[in-house]
Amino acid sequence: MATSTAKSPPTGRVMDVLATLADSPHGRTSAELAKACRISTSTCALVLAELERGGWVARREDRRFCLGSGLFGLVHGLRTQFPLLDRGRDALGYLHETLGAGCSMSKIGDRHLTTVDTVGHGTDGEHAVGQRFPIDPPFGLVAMAWRDDDFVEAWLRRVMPRLGRAEIAQHQRVLADIRARGYGAWRFDDTHQSLHHRLADVLASLEPTARVTRQLTTLMTMVTLQSVTDVLETELAVTEFVVLPIFGSDGQPEYQIEIHSGGSEGGSVGLPLAELDAALRHAQAMLGALP
Repeated sequence: MATSTAKSPPTGRVMDVLATLADSPHGRTSAELAKACRISTSTCALVLAELERGGWVARREDRRFCLGSGLFGLVHGLRTQFPLLDRGRDALGYLHETLGAGCSMSKIGDRHLTTVDTVGHGTDGEHAVGQRFPIDPPFGLVAMAWRDDDFVEAWLRRVMPRLGRAEIAQHQRVLADIRARGYGAWRFDDTHQSLHHRLADVLASLEPTARVTRQLTTLMTMVTLQSVTDVLETELAVTEFVVLPIFGSDGQPEYQIEIHSGGSEGGSVGLPLAELDAALRHAQAMLGALP
């Protein structure tokens, strides 16, 4: 659990405690929470007491704390503001079972993609709910593929560090490929794949915080992914990521589903391309047009 760097330390401590409990299905003792959040035991006790009074945390008979029923109001608010939370879980479950791959769903914002649900990804934190990715290439390419030329041009021009003309032209070609196919597909560049694996091994040996792991993994993924959207007929067997847009009523992607095969043997998803296409169309139909 990474500690907060909030400008309001008391608020940050509350956020850290709640985030840690959300990641602890079996609960935590006060001492365990203090250690995980890197705060004193007395401060942790005060935070827990206030949260318990509001029903946001509950103390079980074994003296371990867990999230409380007072949060149901927030859950209801999230469902109202993010209408795909319930239906999205069904679509993710269907894709996970059909494709044998880890799946996540992200809300598309102006500057970030925010993970709102995952199925089949384990608990290593790399695909944590609430994690935000910059909407820069390659992560934002599906989100931007149906925008007009002027919007895309302005988006690519503000990417930092600044892109060169050749990079911009390459991204524009990938955007056209995504529009033509209806979704995007990527693999790790052969020349960088071993570097990606070595980084994963180093991170495992160093045991950094989950936040550092996510940031380094995200950076390495950004520089090692290669689009195979236009050649998927011949590259499906080595495809690592498929990203499916979920459109809103304005005709623009409002959410996206990320399918991470992890390079499973026998093809990225273990299905012929025609069956992959059918599964993706079915998932989109399950979610329907957004209000």
